Amino acid sequence: MKRIFIFLAVATFTFFATNCGGGSGSGSGGSNSPANIQKSIFSQMQKGNYAKAVEIMIDNLEGKEEAEGTEMLQAFTEKAKQSAESKGGLKSFEIISEIISEDGLTATVTSKLVYGNGKEETEKSKYVNKDGKWKLSFGK
Repeated sequence: MKRIFIFLAVATFTFFATNCGGGSGSGSGGSNSPANIQKSIFSQMQKGNYAKAVEIMIDNLEGKEEAEGTEMLQAFTEKAKQSAESKGGLKSFEIISEIISEDGLTATVTSKLVYGNGKEETEKSKYVNKDGKWKLSFGK
């Protein structure tokens, strides 16, 4: 459990401090497409609803059963909120690309975030297709 918490803390920092994205842009259409998951997460962040953004992230996280727990969710939400708010909040976002592998098992979504302080960041988020559903993957 401690390992999962550390993983989530590192993932939160990486997710918000280096890159991310979602907003207007390309996508594969389905409501569970990688691009649409990213859009949902960043739409909630843009509204200041960090708890909902993290809830969507965890609901779509590969191996989420290991990441559940009220205390962990609260800590993860607070870290996400602090990271975004330290940059003036999320002003806008855009999905730059969604690339699904030829075998349909993995995808990469490249996004651009613009924060209230004017800082722009680009992130590549990895997804895996598990039983027909796209799940965020922080890699192994």
